[in-house]
Amino acid sequence: MPTPCTKSFEQILSRELQRLETVLRAAHAPSPQRPNAHRGAGFCAAEREESNEVLAYTFDSPRLPDLDVSDRWLDLSIKLLEQDSVESSEATEEWGAGDLQLRGAWTRSWQEVSTMNRSKSFRVTKRYPDRKTRMGQPSASFRDETFLGRLVLEPRSRLQMVWSLLGSLLIGWDMVMVPLELFNLGDSTMDFLTLMSRISFGFWILDMFSNFFFGQEVMGRQELRMLKLGKMYFSSWFGLDVVVISIDLAVFMVEMLQDDPQSAGFRSARFLRTMRLLRLLRLLRAVKLQQELTLLANRLFSAHFFMVAKVLMGLVMMLLINHIIACLWYGIGSWNLDGKSWLVRSQMDQAGFAEAYAVSIHWTLTQFTPATNNVAPDNALERFFAVWVILLAMGVFSSFISSITATVSSLRISRMQQFQQRSRLLRFFCERSLSAELFGKVEEVLHKDGLFEERLQESEVALMSGIPQRLKVQLHEEMFMSSLRRLAIWPSWKSAEDVHFFRSLCHEAMREHPAKPMQDAFMPGTNCEEVYIVEHGRMSYLTRSRTFEVAEGDFLCLPSLWAEWYHRGRLSASTGAAYYVGVVSSIFCQICLEHGGPMWQYLQIFGILLVGEVEAMEEEHAVSDLYHENLEQLGVRAQKFAQILNAKAMLARSFSDEVEKATQVSKLLSLFK
Repeated sequence: MPTPCTKSFEQILSRELQRLETVLRAAHAPSPQRPNAHRGAGFCAAEREESNEVLAYTFDSPRLPDLDVSDRWLDLSIKLLEQDSVESSEATEEWGAGDLQLRGAWTRSWQEVSTMNRSKSFRVTKRYPDRKTRMGQPSASFRDETFLGRLVLEPRSRLQMVWSLLGSLLIGWDMVMVPLELFNLGDSTMDFLTLMSRISFGFWILDMFSNFFFGQEVMGRQELRMLKLGKMYFSSWFGLDVVVISIDLAVFMVEMLQDDPQSAGFRSARFLRTMRLLRLLRLLRAVKLQQELTLLANRLFSAHFFMVAKVLMGLVMMLLINHIIACLWYGIGSWNLDGKSWLVRSQMDQAGFAEAYAVSIHWTLTQFTPATNNVAPDNALERFFAVWVILLAMGVFSSFISSITATVSSLRISRMQQFQQRSRLLRFFCERSLSAELFGKVEEVLHKDGLFEERLQESEVALMSGIPQRLKVQLHEEMFMSSLRRLAIWPSWKSAEDVHFFRSLCHEAMREHPAKPMQDAFMPGTNCEEVYIVEHGRMSYLTRSRTFEVAEGDFLCLPSLWAEWYHRGRLSASTGAAYYVGVVSSIFCQICLEHGGPMWQYLQIFGILLVGEVEAMEEEHAVSDLYHENLEQLGVRAQKFAQILNAKAMLARSFSDEVEKATQVSKLLSLFK
């Protein structure tokens, strides 16, 4: 049996407090000062001295009169909580006394920010293994975990691009060569076309199965589930593929029967011409050509090249339509209904392939344009076909001419406006007798400006103003999250509450800026309000002594997120058009302050350490807007220190809550006495 405790609880508590005081004094005793990386008044040194003063004040205070145990614990917890506010205020005064003044959001104490965000519950859930994936977006794909499901390729994969290119080439081959089978091409040429038809047949058989293994994008998400892909294929292209494959299979079976001596009816000239006309149904695959070419163009070509290719594609389609109609015109003429046809009338029935094709394509082109020829239909079928071609030409040719006219008119107006603007520029220089050298430089810049085309900005798309706010948030997240991720200032932990924080930064604090050739993004000595992140292209950063090349992913003016900053150099797009993203410092600070929590605490410590490094470098006159040194080390140090403070604050908060509960219980018990 253990012996009962004879000492009172107050004696035990007093002894433990004295022992705790001894331990804390030994742990925080002054030690020989080590060299500081921050040259004198470093943040860590200041924190250590302030901690000694606070603890000395706490435990050297005169002993209070006999109070309740709960009141003593409450007094101790209040003094411990006041330690953070004292440290933050003194550190703020120390850093604010330098050349760089901290922004207002970072001069708040941890206690103030905790009070502002008391309703939030922050919880660290996971650590990132790599800094590049700390703010990775959630997966936007659906995939089966089965063996066959792992074989499904993502949309726009390299194999899918090659497959689409082969499909486009085979469709183009069919559109050109299949109609030519209506002519008398000779046995060797027909054997080669038959071989190509069988190769094409095998490709399209495999293409039917490939629809189960090539993923698609549906409503902004990647659909990689084989069952869903099969349902999508059955509801779209499956019927057309079955019809065309059946036609090819029937043609191959008829060709096999032609070799049988007992099948004389399959070798008649009329039957062969009918089968050749039936092969034209394979051109139904041309409907898929637009889908294949669009997929290739979106992956391989720029928007400007795509617009030029669209105009050229219209011209090519006009020629293909005339080519198919010319072959049909010759095929109808070779039927000789009642001994009459345009071939017999024009004495072209015994002509060779080259002459027959030239006459046919000439007749077709005259139907689309106001021209004449000496070929005319000679029976009812040919007359009906000619009328149908004229009606088709009225619609196709008129629309093609109108589109060409509109394009040429817009180009003419644009060039006229450009000529007028250049004339006004020359007049401006002449009226003021400015130097020809300056005029030449301005002309060079304007000439380079015309060689590059800017991509559309969000403000230039009028329809974007009408979309819901939630879609704008998602839009800005996809536009700016990758650029925001490039800033090497984020901690390695992940919190569920930080997702909204990063979305708010993308939606409210980030801006997209274009930079034309020779255009300056900022000048030295001007006030800096943004952090600049190069998104696309290359830019040049010039100081008094050196010129630096700024590539994609580089960022400038990072200290402006924490302190008032002035540009130390000039940033310009000297080699071509570029695009950069700006993070507005004032909005960034406001969002961080409203978010609070461990993220604010970490960023505050990181910023103070960064400002200290910059001030130390400024004494050596080595500071520029391109500061990328020791960011990883600063992040590790800030994270360790933030974890200590956060754990301490959480312990103090939980202890304060327990004390408050005990006080309330004691008050309730006193009411019943």
